[in-house]
Amino acid sequence: MNTTMSMSFKTRMKRTIKWRLIAVVAALPDWVQTLLFVSWIRRFGERVPVLRVLYNGCYRTHPIDRMLGTDTGGIYPPESDSGPGADAGNLPYMGSQPSIVRHALQQLGDVRGSTFIDIGCGKGRPMIVATEFPFDAVLGYDLAEPLIEIANRNAEIVARRFPQRIRMQAFVENALELAFPKGDLVVFLFNPFGAALMATLLNNLEKAVADATIRKLTVVYIYPVCAHVFDQSPILTRQLSCSIPYDSHEIGYGAESEQTVIVWSNAARTDV
Repeated sequence: MNTTMSMSFKTRMKRTIKWRLIAVVAALPDWVQTLLFVSWIRRFGERVPVLRVLYNGCYRTHPIDRMLGTDTGGIYPPESDSGPGADAGNLPYMGSQPSIVRHALQQLGDVRGSTFIDIGCGKGRPMIVATEFPFDAVLGYDLAEPLIEIANRNAEIVARRFPQRIRMQAFVENALELAFPKGDLVVFLFNPFGAALMATLLNNLEKAVADATIRKLTVVYIYPVCAHVFDQSPILTRQLSCSIPYDSHEIGYGAESEQTVIVWSNAARTDV
């Protein structure tokens, strides 16, 4: 028992130190971070463990934030280290690329009458993109209250800039205990959980379909490391599976240059 508690304490301490160091490096001014991407500096910087984290590009001010004045960048640890936290399968927040989200949503056809929900929404970057589409509602859920506060500030900025769009809303709530809205639902996922929690989410969605709370269920999953969970569902079929490249202006603002997207639905397959 003491050994287990000691190992748990060591794990928490390592995680705490790691994220504090990352926070210090992430606080470097944007011009410094941009300078670090100069090729000869990057060759050196990628060898330094504390600096290496910058080279996923997530700490640079993203083009969407420069354009709108929002704050959707960075990487943030799971809200807790126990219970429904990192060890239970929650994963850190980072923003997906708008071009990937936009392309995926464009494949869904007419989304009028549907509600968009972002599970593990963080600061709400995918929600901002979703407001470009005629959803009936754009909602996000996350356990991290500080990120939800930022997401709702971003919502205010987007609403002032684009008053004709549906207003996005974010809530501090456990996504595994949600009361899903009635009607057609588009569930957006950017690798928020491990397989165990993803299976729980899917089970809840299947129950909501069975009791007719959800009529049409569509799952849009970017970076689908737990795709097998949804492939095993008796009510869902794949509608789309592809690798989408970042827009050119987004290169260097994420760890990759393209991302895999899979879309499932309980509706009959269509040419999406």
